[in-house]
Amino acid sequence: MFDKSAQLYDVIYSFKDYEQEAEQIRDYIHSRHSGVRTVLDVACGTGRHVEYLNRAYRVDGIDLNKEFVALAQHRNPDSSFWCEDMTQFDVGRKYDVVMCFFSSIAYAKTLDAVVRTVQQFSNHLEDGGLILIEPWFTPEVWQPGFVSMIQHQTEEYQICRMTHADTEHGLSILNFEYLIGSKTGIEHRKERHELGLFGQEELTQAFEALGMKVEYDPVGLIGRGMYVLRLAR
Repeated sequence: MFDKSAQLYDVIYSFKDYEQEAEQIRDYIHSRHSGVRTVLDVACGTGRHVEYLNRAYRVDGIDLNKEFVALAQHRNPDSSFWCEDMTQFDVGRKYDVVMCFFSSIAYAKTLDAVVRTVQQFSNHLEDGGLILIEPWFTPEVWQPGFVSMIQHQTEEYQICRMTHADTEHGLSILNFEYLIGSKTGIEHRKERHELGLFGQEELTQAFEALGMKVEYDPVGLIGRGMYVLRLAR
């Protein structure tokens, strides 16, 4: 995913206030675990959350996109990053917090894969640690046929991305089409993103089956909700 737009990602998502979100993340953590020192950011993207959270913790990250990993490492030279699949990874370390934001968990696509992914999170968790997961839209609020557009301008580019939402075989589909204008001309790129659609009760039951104590905040960072998990004792 984002294989056609990795170098443009930070421009396209410049509307996100990562510094403010990092403050919210710290609030989630400190209100539940006062002794946190280490954090693993799963599906870390270009490392923007890592950049701000490094002020309070030692934060590392993994992502499936090699270009994202390189960008994140450049932005955060004192952190460690790995190019890994979140459904099956082992970085050889444990962390006080494992987090997965911006609905990246839905790229696992199926509930079985989500369960495997969260099991990997648990395997990398110190005793008493926390897992924070920002979910994707639920089936009842997903809107097939919805069209949106984002436009941004830099000194080098004019960028327009249009998105068409669809549903196929129980998956939400995001069809991205980019127009990228520069002095050399206009380039057209396409991406197709497939994300699983899961209900709150469905995810809660799956997490509990893994032996997790589940707390759910319906608002979260940007209105998509937040799951806070810890191993039940």
